Formats: sequence, C-alpha cells, structure tokens
Amino acid sequence: MPHFVVSYVHRDPIGWARHLDAYMRCLVERAEAGQLRASEPTTRSETMPGQPGRTWERTALLVFSAADEEAPHKIVGTDPYLVEVQVEGQVQQMVCVQWDPIFGVRSEESSRTGVSDVELVEHLAEQAR
Repeated sequence: MPHFVVSYVHRDPIGWARHLDAYMRCLVERAEAGQLRASEPTTRSETMPGQPGRTWERTALLVFSAADEEAPHKIVGTDPYLVEVQVEGQVQQMVCVQWDPIFGVRSEESSRTGVSDVELVEHLAEQAR
C-alpha cells in the first residue's frame, strides 16, 4: 500500500496547547487502525510574535499508509488542529506527498518488495545510463 508523508507547521503556542490532548488521541486512534505508520515533531523554530528573543514553532511529520492521495487528506482533515484551521489558523503550512520507502527499516513496505538492495542499486544504475 502506498505511503504518504504529511508535514505541517503550527506557529500559535496557545492554540497548539489547547488542541494537544485531542490531537494525541487522534494519533493513537490512527496508529491503532493501521493508518498512521510513524509520526511526530520535527525541530524548527522562529521568534514568537511580540516576544523578541523567544522562539517557538511546532512542526509535525506524519507517515500514512493509504490507497491513494485522497485518503490521507481525508484522514488529516479530521485532525483537531486542521478542523480548527478556518477559525483559529492552527496550521499555517501543510504538504502531502507520496513516499516510497525503498531503503531502510520500512523497505519491506515499498513498491519494490522482494527486490534486494543490490538488485535495486543495479537497476537504478542501469536506468541512469
């Protein structure tokens, strides 16, 4: 099943804290349902509005298994941070892209399951010629 990586940025620490409990419960439900394969914070910061010298920004990275690109958008559309986006603007930036974990710990879930790393490298080198 294809994987999709979703990332988004929160810049409002008060709004972020307000929805954190509901957000964490949603993540657990998605993981238990097998939709969410991996998740959580990335590191990045910026100056807090009106507070020079203080930085704050939360970014999230979530990896979903889904049949098509529409599915993770529907799943993420129920996220407590995104449900409130029109009212409170909790997510300032969001990206969703398909991801194929060819190498590494998730390689058994890639589109190239059953192909060894050596075979894959040889195939990719051949394509590059």
